[in-house]
Order: sequence, then C-alpha cells, then structure tokens
Amino acid sequence: MIRMISMRTLGKKGRFGNQIFQYAFIKLYASNYNLKFETCSWAGQYLFGHQDPPITQKLPQTKKDIALVGLFNHDKPPYVEVDFKGKFLVYSSFYRPFKSQFLSWFQPTKEIYSIVNPGLKQLRNMGNTIVGIHLRRGDFLDFKNDKHCWVSPTTWYLDWLERLWPTLKNPVLFIASDDLPSVLPDFKQYKPITSKELIDFSQQITSSKLDISFYPDYYLLTQCDILAISNSTFSFSASMLNKHCNTFMRPDINKQKLISYDPWSSTPAISADKKRLK
Repeated sequence: MIRMISMRTLGKKGRFGNQIFQYAFIKLYASNYNLKFETCSWAGQYLFGHQDPPITQKLPQTKKDIALVGLFNHDKPPYVEVDFKGKFLVYSSFYRPFKSQFLSWFQPTKEIYSIVNPGLKQLRNMGNTIVGIHLRRGDFLDFKNDKHCWVSPTTWYLDWLERLWPTLKNPVLFIASDDLPSVLPDFKQYKPITSKELIDFSQQITSSKLDISFYPDYYLLTQCDILAISNSTFSFSASMLNKHCNTFMRPDINKQKLISYDPWSSTPAISADKKRLK
C-alpha cells in the first residue's frame, strides 16, 4: 500500500509565488520517497495541467516550519501520513539538483501557451532585447515594518536603467505590476509595454474558478532577456523558470539599490535590517 501525504494549505498560504515553492516541495518529497500526495485546488492545476488527487482525508499537520536541509537523504521518509504546512521558502540551491524537474512542472499547458506566446512574439518584434521589471505593490503596502514584505522604490530601477539602456541595441521595456497606474508614469521615457497590451486573457480569467489574472505577467517575466525583480516570490520564482535571461537584478533594501543575483543560488526574499524598517 502506497503511503500518503497531503498539503491542505496549498493555494491558501501566500500568493502564487509561494504556491510554486509549496508545490515543488511536496511533489519532490513524494517522488523521492514514492508517496502518494493530495492537494487542494490551486492555480497551477489550470495553468500547468497538474491533476493531483484532491484532499480526501484530514491528516495531522506538521509544525509550521520543518528543516528542509538533508530531508531527501534518508532511506525512509522522515514524515509520512502527515499534512505539510508551511511556506517552504528555502535558499534556491536546495532545488538545484532537481532543476530539470522543477522547470518541467511549471510550463503552461498547450491551451494556455497558445494564448500567451503570441503576446511574447509581439513583444520580441518590438526590439532586440526585452528588459523586464516587476514592481510589487498591492498588499505589500499594507505590511508596515515587515522585514520581508517591503516595497522597493522606482528610483532604484531608474538608476539602473539609466546606466543599462545606452549599452543595449534597440531594447524594449516590459513592466509587470499589481499597480500599474502608480508606477508606469515614472518610466514613461522608456515607453514601457505591459501584458495588457499584448495578451487577451479575459476568457481564461472568466472560465477559471481561481484567480489566474496574473499569469500573462508571470509568463512574460519568464521570457525576458534582462530581468529586475521585486522582493517577491512571484518574480523570484519566475526568474528561476527563465532560461533566456543573461542578467538578473533584485532590490536590496539594506544596500538601497539593485544587486545582481543567481536565481538558483539565492534566498527568495531579502530580509530588511531593523534600522531600515524605522
């Protein structure tokens, strides 16, 4: 009899970026120890075609944060017949040995691809180099004095663009944000493009029971040639899926600027020093 694990909080703890890491963890753990796993509904089922069984029983939950280092090195599974609870945000090198699997799990279905990829082709026709920027606002504005959920100012990105832009031949700027009206005016000199101009996702949004309105932004972030993210698992996970990019930048609140990083050897979110939260 194949033993069971589950994740009842998948899709409920954090937004899409967190869900990517939660799903990657339970799928890897189940695969490594030959376990059956069940999950609740989440956006990845619609976007990526996952058809894992739904929750059928209420297994006892693990503690909020379990130690992940060395978790796959046992002869027998350290946890079984349990429901995993947590964010499972760990230094991304943890997933490097499983990179090919990780990448394969988060590719759009043929139907979704047929809708978003023409938008990418249109964007590529606008210039030689796609420079992508993700600016997280929305709920982050409500988290005051939170060491993880801080908003990076547009000035950091503008300073970086001022140095970068003259070095590129015919670049095009793509901006993804959950608050476009507040950020786009700052970048008007670069004539930014948004996913709303490229991809009509209205039918998919209407037909899905879950919120998937963010996916055109997410997909295009995975395809940029140069990428500057926010301190957000949304764009960090997108950068892990990006096979085209040659330059990755992220905001560092402690250094007060954008810094370069390796998506497969970095922390998903930079913590702010206490002095920066005052």
